[in-house]
Amino acid sequence: MLSRREMIGKAAVGAAGALALAGAARTAVAATRARPAPTVPPADDREGPADHRSGQNASPPAEAEASAAPPPWELVSPLVAGAAVGHGWRLADLSSVRDGACVVTLENDRGRTHRVHLCRNDGDPQGLIYTRRMDLVVMNEGRGDLPTEEHLAQAVAELAHVVAANEAKLSDGVLAELLPHAERVRRFAAADDPLAGGKLR
Repeated sequence: MLSRREMIGKAAVGAAGALALAGAARTAVAATRARPAPTVPPADDREGPADHRSGQNASPPAEAEASAAPPPWELVSPLVAGAAVGHGWRLADLSSVRDGACVVTLENDRGRTHRVHLCRNDGDPQGLIYTRRMDLVVMNEGRGDLPTEEHLAQAVAELAHVVAANEAKLSDGVLAELLPHAERVRRFAAADDPLAGGKLR
């Protein structure tokens, strides 16, 4: 098995090459963020954290109200719900923008799910992979220090290809609702517990 650093490096080269072949007019290039070597051995198909239902009946603060806009499917076109992303993963769902991000739920053939938060790239991306305008943050409760299973990371890289090809068409309204991941942590981390609805989960 490739190390996470080697695999992500190869994903970046593939992403850059695919976009270059698509035409010089595209300026969005998927890239990867260098990460320290993982200290925890990789686990295949690590199950995403369970949804926390206990806080859903609580009234959210005004700034955290869900967007009335539909999910920004134009960002992941031509993918639709149920479409194969690659490496054994498919796109199960896309949320509308809430709490500064829209959430792609990826699911594999064994029913394991992982959430990828699509945040705004403000020049200091925090995600596993990022594009010119977007930061793709895998939510696995690791706070950046857990390794990402290889096939999942490859699927996220494929998702980044799609996002990079579409992000220039993203409406200004949707982009304005997105926040950088660091800003989301600053605003919502204190509320990120089972009783608060898990805004960053």
